[in-house]
Amino acid sequence: MNKERAYNRNLAKYKVRMISQANLALDDDVGSGDITTQALIRDVARLEDAVIIAKATGILCGLQEAEAVLEEGGLDFKGYKKEGDVIKKGEVIAKVRGNVKEIVMRERTALDYLQVLSGIATATHHLARRFPGRVAGLRKTHPGLCYSEKRAIQAGGGFSHRLGLYDGFLIKDNHLAAIIRELYGDDDATEEKKIMAIREALKRAKEYRLSHNLEDCFIEVEVESLAQALVAAKIHRVEGVPDMILLDNMTPQNVTQCVKAIRREAGEGILIESSGGVTSKNIRAYVEAGVDIVSTSQITLAAKPLDISMKIIGYK
Repeated sequence: MNKERAYNRNLAKYKVRMISQANLALDDDVGSGDITTQALIRDVARLEDAVIIAKATGILCGLQEAEAVLEEGGLDFKGYKKEGDVIKKGEVIAKVRGNVKEIVMRERTALDYLQVLSGIATATHHLARRFPGRVAGLRKTHPGLCYSEKRAIQAGGGFSHRLGLYDGFLIKDNHLAAIIRELYGDDDATEEKKIMAIREALKRAKEYRLSHNLEDCFIEVEVESLAQALVAAKIHRVEGVPDMILLDNMTPQNVTQCVKAIRREAGEGILIESSGGVTSKNIRAYVEAGVDIVSTSQITLAAKPLDISMKIIGYK
């Protein structure tokens, strides 16, 4: 399975879902009404122009959601940048024209999306430009923002990885623990039993994929030792699965050892991923260990929102 097929997803088909989520976010903010605006602005028909301005340099994302939130209120939105563009401090990203009440009521939700998603795109860009084609996100996203945040990762030059539980098999430690309990009862999960659980899990995943016509879904197994990695590689050579091996929470030294063993046993046809504890400070060591992909939650959960503001023209 090639890297593009395994780690990149077509997010365009989820646009309606992303916009729907953005409008839910607006509903959360507005609630029963914007009482400040209702109290202060008496000229209900007044039109105003506003600009959305970058207050820091970074990679732009979130235009799709911001535009939807603003236009749903009857506002005219004119973008001067597109998603994935580099934006510099002081640059105008877009202009908005329409009813002043709608502008101030919708401003915060639109900016929240632009700031959060641009922050993720920027954090991803910082890693992806250093290690092109080697950085991916995880399912560790903020609840309700999965698709939007995965799009931000792509805008920053990273791979989206699987979007959810439905588009890829990822056999994790808790799956293996459940199989060990099923097969052996309450006994301790020894290394030997973990290896047996990996064998059984891959057998079941392969059968399920075939019987449910899920050939486009990859099968990946998480391993935590050289012995487990080697067994997974041997099964791949014989059975064609797993498509990917995830080296979880290992040191770069252990990853290097596992990569060499996997390649000797399974060749170049299997993808190797490293995850767990990866940061901008240590990612180079994992890339140089020879993995195909390094996945990290740092680009989503630890990304600093990019400073972006909206100002009514003429008021500074």
